[in-house]
Amino acid sequence: MPRILSIWLPQLPLDRLARHGDPRLAGAFAVTAEERNAWRVMHANRAALKAGVKPGQALADARAICPDLLTEPSDTVREELLLRALWRWADCLSPRVSLDPPDGLLLDISGCSHLFGGEREMGGESLTRLSDLQIEARIGIADTKGGAQALARFGADALNVAEPGELRAALADLPIAALALPDNLISELARAGLSTVAHLQDQKSAELARRFGLHLTQTIDTALGRTPDPVTPKAADPVYAARMTLPEPIGFLEDLEAVLERLARQICGWLEQDQSGARRFQLTVRCVDTGDHHLGIGFARPCTDPAAVLRQFSHPLSELEIEYGADWFRLCAEHIEPIRLKQTSFGEEAKRADDRLILIETLGNRIGFDHVRVFQAKDSHVPEHEFEQAEAVQAAPRWVQAPRERPIRLFTPPEYVQVETPGRPPKAFKWRRMDFSSETAHGPERITPRWFRDEDLRTRDYWKVQTRQGRRLWLLNYPGEETEDWYVAGEFP
Repeated sequence: MPRILSIWLPQLPLDRLARHGDPRLAGAFAVTAEERNAWRVMHANRAALKAGVKPGQALADARAICPDLLTEPSDTVREELLLRALWRWADCLSPRVSLDPPDGLLLDISGCSHLFGGEREMGGESLTRLSDLQIEARIGIADTKGGAQALARFGADALNVAEPGELRAALADLPIAALALPDNLISELARAGLSTVAHLQDQKSAELARRFGLHLTQTIDTALGRTPDPVTPKAADPVYAARMTLPEPIGFLEDLEAVLERLARQICGWLEQDQSGARRFQLTVRCVDTGDHHLGIGFARPCTDPAAVLRQFSHPLSELEIEYGADWFRLCAEHIEPIRLKQTSFGEEAKRADDRLILIETLGNRIGFDHVRVFQAKDSHVPEHEFEQAEAVQAAPRWVQAPRERPIRLFTPPEYVQVETPGRPPKAFKWRRMDFSSETAHGPERITPRWFRDEDLRTRDYWKVQTRQGRRLWLLNYPGEETEDWYVAGEFP
């Protein structure tokens, strides 16, 4: 018979902040999230709970009860990273571990609990180790996943064990919510007078399925072990990292680059073997006097080239102030992505693409990748909205020509011209203190603005004018206006 250990981490967001020594946790503090178009308290520390703040409470009500309450929005990405780190840590307890998101782990401890002296001893050892990691946890041990999860979340103690074959009795007094049923189904069961798991156990499965649906009976059968539901382990993501400890500190830039090159070659070799690449690299330099210094670089594409890693780290290393030397280094590859092999192209096109990516990477590591932007075509009939800005690292390297002929330069706002000889368009005009006369003109192209946007709602007429002076201008006029004013909206090549 399988034995399952469920670890529930009820305060994982708060534990993440506590592990970083967040001083705000000394007082009333809560982690919030937007739910049903309102900000609500999701997790509250002991000081906040003592003041009357409750999970699920609206943030406005919580602050009315506790004016000194400090809050922070939930960071699901970092919380998931902490959960995955604990998932890898749990290998010391059992070889079969799976995630139970968003705040739990499931371990198949069949045949390995005796290594800790028994199941209760194993559960107690798990709680002790998690406490040492500043992680609050509750544990349930049962014959099934559903039973272990129910005991961990709704059991009376921090460690709840259902002996083999006694799961039915162990779950009897728990509320129906312990079965992780949808809220609407729990409400329907409550209106029918069914509030505990024992009430469901006394009912016939056919009657429950007829009235409340098959999902309820399937959940009960899984929780009680009538339907198999094994723990499906998954191998932890590989960690591409290497470190080096030196017997004597070093401080010269050439020596630092030599250490970095050795670490980069080792990591890039592992990445190439797995046909993967890294979008980011993190270098930790431990100085003997100032402690750890963390340096990071990014790439516009998955990288496996040690020379590229060394090239991008050259500037951060040159800016690093090392007075008494550094003797410990660690390089870690992050944001791993698979590399799809393709045939190498010939000619200058591939070289231009590589040079473009190198430029984006160099600028991005200096000023931030979100500040390196390019223009992209956008399908819109309004000229000033026929393009948009996008991050260069995510944009396609080619421009898609708009279906309408547009000037290569747009003037926003359009520049006023002084009409010398009237006409439609004017036969002679002055712009930027230069005199122009029209030779040929094509138009008008009438454009009606987007009425659903807060913008200029005047109708526009555009003319393509070839001047005798050689310049092709895009003239703009607003028909129906009292004054017949003309503007230069752009210039063709």
